[in-house]
Amino acid sequence: MLSTTPQNPERLRELTRRIGLRLSPETDVISVSMTAAIEDAVGELTDEDMRAALHASVTNNVEVIIDLLSHTRDPHDLPPLPDAMHYAVVLARRGVSSAALRRAYHVGSDRLLAHVFDQVQEIDCADHEKLPLYHHLAGWLYQYVDEITRTVMAAHEEEVRYSHNQAARSINSLVNRVLDGEDVGAPEFERVTGYRLNQVHVGARVWIDDYGSVADQARLLANIVEQTARVLRVSRAPLMIATGRATAEVWFGMEGRRDTVDVREVAPVAATTRGARISFGAPAVGITGFRSTRTQARQAAPVAQVSTTGDAHVVSYSDDGIPVIARLAEDVAATRRWVHEVLGSLAVDSEDAARQRETVRVFLDSAENYSDTAARLLLHRNTVKYRLTKAEHELGRGPGEKRLDTHLALTVCEVLGDVVLSAVDGARPTR
Repeated sequence: MLSTTPQNPERLRELTRRIGLRLSPETDVISVSMTAAIEDAVGELTDEDMRAALHASVTNNVEVIIDLLSHTRDPHDLPPLPDAMHYAVVLARRGVSSAALRRAYHVGSDRLLAHVFDQVQEIDCADHEKLPLYHHLAGWLYQYVDEITRTVMAAHEEEVRYSHNQAARSINSLVNRVLDGEDVGAPEFERVTGYRLNQVHVGARVWIDDYGSVADQARLLANIVEQTARVLRVSRAPLMIATGRATAEVWFGMEGRRDTVDVREVAPVAATTRGARISFGAPAVGITGFRSTRTQARQAAPVAQVSTTGDAHVVSYSDDGIPVIARLAEDVAATRRWVHEVLGSLAVDSEDAARQRETVRVFLDSAENYSDTAARLLLHRNTVKYRLTKAEHELGRGPGEKRLDTHLALTVCEVLGDVVLSAVDGARPTR
């Protein structure tokens, strides 16, 4: 008795060949039937160009399948299928997902299998040979669909990548023209980028500092930007351009809002990805604001890059002192020396020095009021006096003397962290 792995393979090949020959005159009928089934099942095929490409692809596949069966060839031995490849490219260009392409092949193969079944029923052979023959042909067709879908899916993915790269190049070119001061019309800019110039912008620089083991930085960056947009409650998609392997520049359209970014709200977004950093510019309007907020985001970036405190991995140019601290962060070694000159032993990386720095900073913020300082630190007034007396000894002067330098140095320590502090033994940090 014949089986799917028969003892008489020559007989199976002969019956397969006869099925192919019987199907050959029905090529047009089969192609029309399969095309109609796919159109009914796949809703993305909405225009005549895609339908024409589908029918050509189906006919191409049916002709190849029948030819392979008629010559009893392996289903993986595919010749070129130009119409099938073209259909995959058309779908990619129209933004139709690869899932729709895969579904079209499965729906089409099911319809073709029905035609094969009819031929098996009518072929002149023993009854006990028909079921094994049908099983063989069903398995053969499954292997064919597996092979062809891998081929056309690869073509679809390649076209998607190509189209994406082409669009990205067009967007980058237009953005750079605006940043370079060229006269670019707002309608053209919105048509190409999908982003409006005539609104309030908040520019941002987003990057992943430690990306050595990250497989897909682009995807991570896109996720960070998407989450940030939700936190900022922007109604339209931001404009994002890649500027490096793991860096991007972004503009968030704030419409009529002029509120600055609350970095405390955005910080949890960066915290979800190791090494993620975000620096924001100040809100600004129109094409001039598009340029200025991006420049400010770049200027604030050294703070997020250098800081060893998790709180400063997201920074905003609008926040108090950040423009100045960003300049100091550009030369950490010089800043560390200056901080030590101003704060003396309070610039040591120790818990005791940290307490002293916090007390002095809050004291200066409280207009040198002992009671207010105690209330803000949740300490007894005498404890505050003790700490300030000790700090005065460490500084060699009263906390209020050289007030501007002292306050700035303390703020630098708070924002940049231990990267600007000295080790307890006087050695400089190696980082």
